[in-house]
Amino acid sequence: MTVEEYWNAWLATQPEEVRKERPYGGEMQFGMDEAMAAWLTPLVLSGQKQATTSALEAYQIDNEKLPVAGQFCVLTDWNDNPLGIIEEVKVDILPFDQVPWSMAQKEGEDESLESWRENHIEAFQEDADIMGYTFRMDMPVVFEEFRLVYKGAL
Repeated sequence: MTVEEYWNAWLATQPEEVRKERPYGGEMQFGMDEAMAAWLTPLVLSGQKQATTSALEAYQIDNEKLPVAGQFCVLTDWNDNPLGIIEEVKVDILPFDQVPWSMAQKEGEDESLESWRENHIEAFQEDADIMGYTFRMDMPVVFEEFRLVYKGAL
């Protein structure tokens, strides 16, 4: 099933008045490579991972629309197979070095703010090398909080 077919099948299960109000934000995939996706996606499916952080500049370079609270995305694995539906709950833009532990821990990956920063600095530096921006501790990041509203086959 394609992402679009999955979205339409899920949307068809929603009441008519809800269908008109469900903004579609596209597909959402976690990780910069297959191994990372294999680690992060099950965290999302289990409910442990409820947030993610991206460089604002990466959105600008890709000319990609920023996520918006209230929109829905199809969660996919590394091979674009649909696995569930995610609702964006809250989207904040703030400097990387100003992300507090109360937010970072929602990503469900680290045991402390220090390890979160260390792991994200490494990931952002890799992304910056690929995308062509410069990582800075004070660079703006897009912090997305989400909830899994559906998982499984349709």
